[in-house]
Amino acid sequence: MNRREFFQYASLTPLIGSVPSVFADNSAKASKANTAKVAQKLARPERIVLMVELKGGNDGLNTLVPYEDPLYYKLRPSLAIKNSMHLKGEMGINPYLKSMMNLWADGDMAWIQGVGYPNANRSHFHSSDIWESGNKHGKVSEGWITKVLGGQKNLPLNGIVLGDNSLGPMAGEQGRSVAMLDSSEFLRQTKYLNKEEFETQGNDALGHMLNVQNQVNLAADLIHEKLKDAKPSKIRFPSSAFGRRLHQIDKMITNGMHLPVYKVTLDGFDTHANQRDVHNNLMNQLSQGLKAFSQSMKHHDLWDNVLIMTYSEFGRRVQENGSAGTDHGSGSVNLVLGGAVKGGLYGKTPSLKEEDLVNGDLAHSTDFRQLYATVAQRWWRKPNPWENQHKPIVFV
Repeated sequence: MNRREFFQYASLTPLIGSVPSVFADNSAKASKANTAKVAQKLARPERIVLMVELKGGNDGLNTLVPYEDPLYYKLRPSLAIKNSMHLKGEMGINPYLKSMMNLWADGDMAWIQGVGYPNANRSHFHSSDIWESGNKHGKVSEGWITKVLGGQKNLPLNGIVLGDNSLGPMAGEQGRSVAMLDSSEFLRQTKYLNKEEFETQGNDALGHMLNVQNQVNLAADLIHEKLKDAKPSKIRFPSSAFGRRLHQIDKMITNGMHLPVYKVTLDGFDTHANQRDVHNNLMNQLSQGLKAFSQSMKHHDLWDNVLIMTYSEFGRRVQENGSAGTDHGSGSVNLVLGGAVKGGLYGKTPSLKEEDLVNGDLAHSTDFRQLYATVAQRWWRKPNPWENQHKPIVFV
């Protein structure tokens, strides 16, 4: 495509992504008319993914509970959950996830067991990079979603990260995604940016900064165009920070911003001490928020167009520590929700026997890239970048 087309369709990545300086000249212009056209392009329902990051390292054993395994209670005398809600076989879920049990009954909930990767890293930062890049080296110059979606010419924007300044899985020059802490605040702040489009010649650094400004303005115009006439939701969302962020994403989707991907974070899962109440509260926030979100998607006949998937940088160790908490571990569990999901339990249930553990951690049986391969190939109908090593799981 020529440079003008590039800036009309691919220059909405200003907040984290970088733009080649060769384009930093007067061709970087997008008019309000273009914004209106962009808004029309986003008005048709597409296959949307909502990534939910459980930040800090979610304890998979107290999320999907092996309630009939005596070793579970032996290794966790104070943390073991004794009143889990039974799903199938020997597995149950945390009782604070009860708000979503109707999704299990409807076949819209899948649990992927034993998810991880070989020689798991226990650093929050490096393991997060591994999960978000989709490679063992953890280099996030390009996130796994950017790798899958690449430079789609038919959409100006791939996704929005809400509540975080990092694009994570949407990072990269071709990512065309925007990160913001709050959509309303983003619009308020961008009102004060200079709306004049400057021309620069021969100064790459200045050109890049002005280019970023132009892109921020274009992104703000797009969001404003879709939300200016938004009606109040008939679904009540929780007042927690997580609930408010989901409400904002819901508002975008239900008012026609059908981007391929959104990402939201629920923080606080680094439960080294006094885990029980903290983790149960987080499970409740997750459940209440996703319950409201799923209700709204159903109300607007979009539930079959949305795939929700949780992820966390690692799980927790099998045995509780001396502070009534758990330390950094490896293998864990991922939750998938949606109207097109084939509900059930997937993957091998991890063994808690000492001889089957890996340095005291759960052994993984499902590589995390198999989840990404499923999203790429079976949901977005895109090529699987890990085709030679990691095959999709048929949960959708």
